[in-house]
Amino acid sequence: MQFNEVCIEGMGYVIPPRVVLTRWFERQLAPVYKALGIPEGFIERLTGIHEHRWWDEGLWVSDGAAMAGERALEQADVDRDEIECLINTSVCRDYIEPATASIVHHKLRLQPSAMSFDVVNACLGFLNGMVMIANMIELGQIDTGMVVSAEAPKEGQLATIKRMLKDPPSRETLRDNLASFTLGAASVAMILRRCSKSRTGKRLLGGATYSNTEHCQLCVAQRTWMKTKSSQLLAEGTKVVTQVWERFKQHMKWTNKMVDRLFTHQVSEPQRQVALQALGLSPQIDYPTLHYLGNTASAAAPVSMAIGLDDGFVKDGDRIVLFGVGSGINSIALGIQW
Repeated sequence: MQFNEVCIEGMGYVIPPRVVLTRWFERQLAPVYKALGIPEGFIERLTGIHEHRWWDEGLWVSDGAAMAGERALEQADVDRDEIECLINTSVCRDYIEPATASIVHHKLRLQPSAMSFDVVNACLGFLNGMVMIANMIELGQIDTGMVVSAEAPKEGQLATIKRMLKDPPSRETLRDNLASFTLGAASVAMILRRCSKSRTGKRLLGGATYSNTEHCQLCVAQRTWMKTKSSQLLAEGTKVVTQVWERFKQHMKWTNKMVDRLFTHQVSEPQRQVALQALGLSPQIDYPTLHYLGNTASAAAPVSMAIGLDDGFVKDGDRIVLFGVGSGINSIALGIQW
């Protein structure tokens, strides 16, 4: 895919104030650990994740998304009436219906003519949303659109703890549920705009996609549970991101040395290191947030980018790769000229 008319006008994000340590999860599972002879600290050592975030009680997914959207509007200096399409991309949602995007649309007080809908694709949804908005801009359907995501894993994590304490302890059960305790909450929003109307000139250039749906059963989830074959998913996911990276470089005519900054989906520190090695990219150009946010699902790559921008990690003119992957297994790599 290639975009000639699309700029990134601004981003906003919210990091929930409530900190939950990985060790807290492990202490809740103490009877399971004791029965299996597993020492405390096992999950933290295995994943490299020290802490996570939860939203305050009573805060809905749509609230988190709307807060990020408000910050994006402020940061981009864009009037809310200029937003012509809103796409919510979170795995978590307020209800099965209506679409969470409808509720975010209402909370952001967007104009009635602005369309809104959900695009859900596991942890890849935000990048899918970016591509959809970009396509609409390229086609001349809209000038300005917003993509949002807010993830809230608390309900599923507490339900998983309760279930594991009730069921007979087994290493297989612990292994299958381990990924639930990597998750964390965050929200993020991005405003994309036709370049002729942009104040920034920060261009979304294009990208590439790759899927291997043969492995669609390696990570499956409902609202209160998630079961993951982590080792297999790491191995097969690495193959997918390697393929999409080669397709990206061929299509964009980029080389590894041309990449100045990288923002990726993050599941665990071992996964991050394996992926960087497979891609042939230096950890020095990557901006990890998983150690203190955990795996924030569809928000992970974009929220890392938003935090990195605030942190001064990116300078004008940098070539950026925004890299997403989601269970399925699907992947997108997007190129940005900052």
